[in-house]
Amino acid sequence: MRRKSILGNSIEFEVWQTPIIQSNELWLVNQLYSEFNLYFFFKKNHDSPADEYHVLTIDHNCPFKIIEEGMGSNVVGNLVTIENAKVRESTKYRTFKVWNTQFAIESCLGLAIPAEEYDAMEKFQYVIYTNDAWVQFVSFDSPKWIFHQGIKLDDLVIQYLRKDFLDD
Repeated sequence: MRRKSILGNSIEFEVWQTPIIQSNELWLVNQLYSEFNLYFFFKKNHDSPADEYHVLTIDHNCPFKIIEEGMGSNVVGNLVTIENAKVRESTKYRTFKVWNTQFAIESCLGLAIPAEEYDAMEKFQYVIYTNDAWVQFVSFDSPKWIFHQGIKLDDLVIQYLRKDFLDD
């Protein structure tokens, strides 16, 4: 269900259903920008000895931003806060869709499409709140999530890098 953001100006948000939606801890531990894709590597408990990672894949042409947690809390965090809220939504959830932000509108403007298509399109961005960063991106295809366990982060990153070169 969409809710109005404290920032007004027709900005609305809703919780985005993902495998990491309600993690007590969530860390962005790596990202890989390849010729075809952009991969974000997340770990639920940074100090955990378990090698368990959630990898988000989006197209390499998708606009994205990563903002440090402290600065992002005041900037991006307000996107997912409702007026008179006692608790910010980002304290309960980690992943959101946010409509009509400047970032989403400008990203959609960059498309070479007719004006009537642009006017009809939903202009939203995805937001992921971690313990150390806010990840924002606009994707015109559904982002893909894959869970990996029992593999070291370095090996996992190399696996994704090789995958892009072999799938080419």
